[in-house]
Amino acid sequence: MPRKKYRIFNAKKSFRKEFKRQLRFAIIAAIGFLIAFSWRNALYRSANSIVEKFTDLADVVLSEIYTALFITFVGVVLLLISSKILKEKR
Repeated sequence: MPRKKYRIFNAKKSFRKEFKRQLRFAIIAAIGFLIAFSWRNALYRSANSIVEKFTDLADVVLSEIYTALFITFVGVVLLLISSKILKEKR
């Protein structure tokens, strides 16, 4: 009989450990999304003003497409640079 109690206690302990780990991950993800959302407008407006300066577009839809392409390009370049810098050494 004591063996069953030990298994239940062990399962309960591992469940608590995993629950805390997942809760910590969820909180970190939520804070990350909050930070990203707070920067969204500032970055979008800055990129939009840069695109409007160089393209001199009156069409709002085309301007937004170019802004999205510009942000995508800059994001990909930043991802490539950060992956080179943070590359693990073997």
